[in-house]
Amino acid sequence: MKALKIILSIFVMGLIFGGCAYNWILEEEAVDPTDPDAPEVSFSAQIVPIFSSKCITCHSTGGQSPDLTSDNAYSSINSSRYINTSDPASSLIYTKPMGSHSQTYSTAEAALVLTWITQGAQNN
Repeated sequence: MKALKIILSIFVMGLIFGGCAYNWILEEEAVDPTDPDAPEVSFSAQIVPIFSSKCITCHSTGGQSPDLTSDNAYSSINSSRYINTSDPASSLIYTKPMGSHSQTYSTAEAALVLTWITQGAQNN
């Protein structure tokens, strides 16, 4: 009788814990830069936070160029040196953090930056 209770308890515990699925790591949703119907990417709401979290340690006022602080980011990168709207994938603001920098874009962040440039690199 005692063995039956133990087996039944193990079976019930197996059902309880076996029926649960936890996804601890959530996949990032990336926009498709080639999608002409992609939602408009906002520089101030979506791109500046990327710079703030990854870049301003080195690229701040008085630091390395370009200054990517929220107040100066757009004016600092708004040149043909950093943004190439005719060939967005070759833009330095997109390609440089994908290379050997200490901070790199995630796949979703890179897609946002590329989509923003593809959409005309507006200060929105």
